[in-house]
Amino acid sequence: MKNAYHNDIMDMLIRSGHEGMNVRRLACQLYNLHSGIFASDVVFERLYNQIRSYLWYQSRQRHSPFLRIRWGQYALKPDIAVQMDLFIDIPHDEDRPSKPVRKDESRQLLLFE
Repeated sequence: MKNAYHNDIMDMLIRSGHEGMNVRRLACQLYNLHSGIFASDVVFERLYNQIRSYLWYQSRQRHSPFLRIRWGQYALKPDIAVQMDLFIDIPHDEDRPSKPVRKDESRQLLLFE
């Protein structure tokens, strides 16, 4: 069972820590994130029921990252690994070539450097 809001739920539960988050609060934040002036297809009651049933079903699965703390409160399992985006090939400031320094002592304006 895959949910369209799975990544957003994971991000919010990561930020909430080990105490987790209430389903209603999670649904409110998701609703605010995905609704707007021109987005009329997001209905709060439908979103709330969808998230509630998704988290309930996933928390009962063995390999799920979600953990039910108490009624209506969910968190991530403590042994869940979160993949980080590491950009190793970005050069550091000291690796970048510096601008060449003019060695002549002319008094002209350096407008185009």
